[in-house]
Amino acid sequence: MQDDEAQELKIAALIDAADAAQARALEAIGALNATRAGLQQAVAQAARASTQEALKSLNGELERAQRIVIDLQRLSLWRAAWQHAMVALVAIVVTLIAVSWYVPSVADMQALRAEKAQLETSIANLEQRGGKLQISHCGPERRLCVAVQDYAGIYGKDGDYRIAKGY
Repeated sequence: MQDDEAQELKIAALIDAADAAQARALEAIGALNATRAGLQQAVAQAARASTQEALKSLNGELERAQRIVIDLQRLSLWRAAWQHAMVALVAIVVTLIAVSWYVPSVADMQALRAEKAQLETSIANLEQRGGKLQISHCGPERRLCVAVQDYAGIYGKDGDYRIAKGY
């Protein structure tokens, strides 16, 4: 019996040891859970902080990029405005050169007007002196002849003069 009692004592000691080990294990699990929760909070907090810091840094970079884009747009607008102004200026210069090349000067126009007046005077003088005569070539010998008005009468000592058409 002593053996049974010793064995029971051993079993009881083992049960107590197992209970103590279980209690320590539960205690360790509780401590691990508490550590896990603390670590989880710390990691979450660190992640939040680093994300916010990264976002702040990124926000600054975004604002800088926006300023650069706005500056580039302004520069592009100014460049386009200058290009359009230069094209317009070149077009004006080319037009002025073409006008000065093809349009006569004021002095040339005055000279042409004076020449026109002189020519008109000459034409009026010629009309009075027979410039409206209708002249042609007549007969087989192609002699010079003039159109006359038969109804206007015959003149001259020998009747060899007639009034030309148009007079």
